[in-house]
Amino acid sequence: MNTIEEQLWNYIDNNCTPEERATVETRLALDKSYQQVYEELLAVHRELGSIELDEPSMSFTRNVMEQVKLEPRPIALKTKVDQRIIGFIGAFFVLSILAVFVLAIANSKASFDFSMPKFNWDLGAGKLANPTVLNVFLLVDLVLALIYIDSLLRKKRIQKKGV
Repeated sequence: MNTIEEQLWNYIDNNCTPEERATVETRLALDKSYQQVYEELLAVHRELGSIELDEPSMSFTRNVMEQVKLEPRPIALKTKVDQRIIGFIGAFFVLSILAVFVLAIANSKASFDFSMPKFNWDLGAGKLANPTVLNVFLLVDLVLALIYIDSLLRKKRIQKKGV
């Protein structure tokens, strides 16, 4: 559209500023070709206003949805993974692990001396059997027993509420 038609459509639709409105009115009064274009656009505007809009039928949505249901569903894309790629990746990791293992064996200085270790069987039971250690042991046992009894009582209470 050229600017004359745009100005006239804005004038007809009341979408122009008061200054633009005054400019269009003066041009309409002075210019016959401008007035002719205005009359044509005004006739088109009246025609558009007189046309009755068609409304879709009440079952339009239902008909469209039935047509959509009849369309075949798209097939889910299934990508095929090349088994050679997985084999190459697995072989790479197996070879890497083997290389590290061989490198570890090659750099170790292993000697195969099969002498039995000698254990000191003196556990120092006399050092550990004093009253403080015994009291701490009994206190820890008491706390554990109380926690266990508490959990049992909570389970019984929950079972009574549930039944």
